[in-house]
Amino acid sequence: MKRMLSLLLSATAMLSMLAVSAQAADYSIHTAAPQDYYGGTSYEDVYGSQYNYGGANVVDYQDAVLLYGNPSTTQTGVMERTSLPGLQQAAGIGGGGYGVTGGGPVTVLPEIGSSVSPIVPNTPTYQQPAYTSVEGMAYKDGSIGTVKIPSLKINMKVWEGETAESMKKGLGHYSSTSAWNGNVAVCGHNRGAQYVIGSIKDLKQGDTITYTTVYGTRTYQVTTVQIIANTDWSYLQATADNRITLTTCLANHPESRVCVQAVEVP
Repeated sequence: MKRMLSLLLSATAMLSMLAVSAQAADYSIHTAAPQDYYGGTSYEDVYGSQYNYGGANVVDYQDAVLLYGNPSTTQTGVMERTSLPGLQQAAGIGGGGYGVTGGGPVTVLPEIGSSVSPIVPNTPTYQQPAYTSVEGMAYKDGSIGTVKIPSLKINMKVWEGETAESMKKGLGHYSSTSAWNGNVAVCGHNRGAQYVIGSIKDLKQGDTITYTTVYGTRTYQVTTVQIIANTDWSYLQATADNRITLTTCLANHPESRVCVQAVEVP
């Protein structure tokens, strides 16, 4: 009896081992797929950081709209703190907003629906600089005009070209400037020659100068008497109005020039 029981137990054990071997063989799957075929599903793999239990996590900030709206940037308020010369000096903070505290003009905008038109400041219109060629202006003696300054007893003819030859005979006309309309510019010696205009440095505003050509006579009033650098040619620029510009050297100051401008009397 004992022998039969022992044989039965041995047989049962063998059957059990066969069953396990068969089960392992049935469910052993071998595949050529790479190991990372299925992506990780852990929080760290997905969001790049460990999960913070009981606190805020990176996934909480991936919403386009936050609880209190879009976050502000570091640029917020930069313009309010920037000093703008000429603007903030005329503006002050008061009453909860910006208000003009300087003495400048204030434009009041009309209310919606009002028939009052806003005041638009006058915008100066561009005027074309005037210019008259010297051609056809020469008299029989070759001069192109005559300049008179009554207060200085100056009465000289004008010759074409800002040359020593012209200034031997009177005033030389800057050939780059107009000869009648616009800005007529002439030059002369200040001393040491038969014809000199060094005394123009003593002219006063309001003194008159006349210029006569084949086109007629114009009267000008002095507006500017300046000591300028010998490299400053800005006063010879063309103008829309009629004016005359006279230049000469300044005694003992070769780096400087005397410049007089006079504008036509209306």
